Amino acid sequence: MTIGTTSSTPALDALLADLRELVECESPSSDLGAVERSADLVARLGTERLGVAPERIVIGGVHHLRWRFGDARAAGTVLVLAHHDTVWPVGTLERAPFTVTGGVLRGPGCFDMLAGLTMALHAIAGLADPAGGDPAGHR
Repeated sequence: MTIGTTSSTPALDALLADLRELVECESPSSDLGAVERSADLVARLGTERLGVAPERIVIGGVHHLRWRFGDARAAGTVLVLAHHDTVWPVGTLERAPFTVTGGVLRGPGCFDMLAGLTMALHAIAGLADPAGGDPAGHR
């Protein structure tokens, strides 16, 4: 994945720090303990960014997280869906660590789906709080 290389901003630095944590929390789909640790991390990062903890739903030992904001029946409602597990076995980081070099981001799971998940959390955080206010000052 290629990212801008001209300059760093606090927002980009925060996004990359969150992404690094997610990539370095190995979460192969077949390892339910690893997926649970990943869910714990996503819950923590999401709570920090969104200001509210998610609902945790466990189905067949697999941990899912759900945040709800506003009225789900209202016009213009949007569903954001992502996953935090990867196909990479534990230990992959030893040979393929998280790196950002020359504007290129590398690491197991960074492209599918961890960068998208991280960007979604940061984008939602910039929109509105659960009560419908606008903590980011956007109008």
